[in-house]
Amino acid sequence: MTTKFTQSNLRYLTEDKSLEKFLEFQVAWGLDIGFTPVCSALGIIGNIMSFIVLMMSKKSTTYQYLAMIALMDIIILILNIMFMVRKFPDHEIFHKETCGLIFFLMYFSIHYNVALLVTMTLERFIAIKYPLHAPKWFTIRRARIIIVVEGLLAFAFDFHNFFTRTMVKDDDSGMEQCSQEGEMNIFFIRKIWPWFDAVVYCYLPLSCLFTLNILIIREVKKAGNTKRQLTQSSDNTADNEAQSESRKQERQITIMLLLVSFCFLIFVSPMAVIIVVERYYWLPVFPHDKAVFHLVRTITNHMMYLNHALNFLLYFLSGRRFRDEFRDVFCKCLVQPKRANIYKMHQPKDNTKKAVAKLAVISESQSSIDSDAKNSSNVGDSWATLSSNLTDSQTSSNAQNAIEVLPDPVEIPAPLV
Repeated sequence: MTTKFTQSNLRYLTEDKSLEKFLEFQVAWGLDIGFTPVCSALGIIGNIMSFIVLMMSKKSTTYQYLAMIALMDIIILILNIMFMVRKFPDHEIFHKETCGLIFFLMYFSIHYNVALLVTMTLERFIAIKYPLHAPKWFTIRRARIIIVVEGLLAFAFDFHNFFTRTMVKDDDSGMEQCSQEGEMNIFFIRKIWPWFDAVVYCYLPLSCLFTLNILIIREVKKAGNTKRQLTQSSDNTADNEAQSESRKQERQITIMLLLVSFCFLIFVSPMAVIIVVERYYWLPVFPHDKAVFHLVRTITNHMMYLNHALNFLLYFLSGRRFRDEFRDVFCKCLVQPKRANIYKMHQPKDNTKKAVAKLAVISESQSSIDSDAKNSSNVGDSWATLSSNLTDSQTSSNAQNAIEVLPDPVEIPAPLV
């Protein structure tokens, strides 16, 4: 949701000097000039990295939805900075060419964003409910088709901003502002459109996500019980480990999606409440009441934008697969292969164990020879022959050890340049 900018608050209500002395107004102003640029800048960087990582991964339909959500979040946060900048004098962003375009981009991005989030959550619920059919029902190709179709629907839903909004000259101040012209456009934008926007961005997604998250949690618990029963009844360790790893990856994606959904519920719910309150119950008249209302509206706006800036952090904290792919994409340049030291001789293998083993074999052979020689009728000849063989074996072993056991390597100093 966006604040409806009119001539009375065109410069952040600074025309009303009576509000500047109140602490609530000063806190709201501090949040705008301090929190907005930091939150939006970090959110834009995080969403760009998320978009790159998610687009390079083609293993999950969920990642396709998350990639497009990250792109919409980038647009929303850029517009947030633009709306902040226009609160300063001589930094107006609305002109004849940009009036309808900016409002279209804002509404299109937030409506498209929540539509993708609800669709992704619904798909995850069906995948958990019917795990055997999910690979056949949900493919990368079908996910991309759904993304395109929802984008076209959001485009059609918000296209009216191009012709319902235009630059209108204010009779009192003589300044032009992005507003509505014509009785029908004024009635639609001020009376009908706010409710369309509130239902599509707040009420309907909140209801769907709340319901689907409860169903997902219930199905996850049920799947956990089934998994334990199957594991106890199955003796195939290899199959159990493979299935366990696959379920672990699916569980991580589910947890990541639940975090994104719950953050939306937490950060957008106040906006859904304030939309109703400010129209029917809270109509400030006195300056202090206006300052308090302005602070509350500012906080709810920042909570909404914070929801679009936190997704990268949620992905990184909850998804091991996302972290692995993030390292594969962005950390390759930081990991350099180790170079071999050309100034150090090759170290030979330690043959101590081999020599000991050979001596043990020879000793065992000698014991066996002694026993056989005592039981033989020709003790003298056998003992002489076996002693000769033993001497030859020891000589060969010593020669072999002399060849294999090498001195410690000598490090050759690097040549002076």
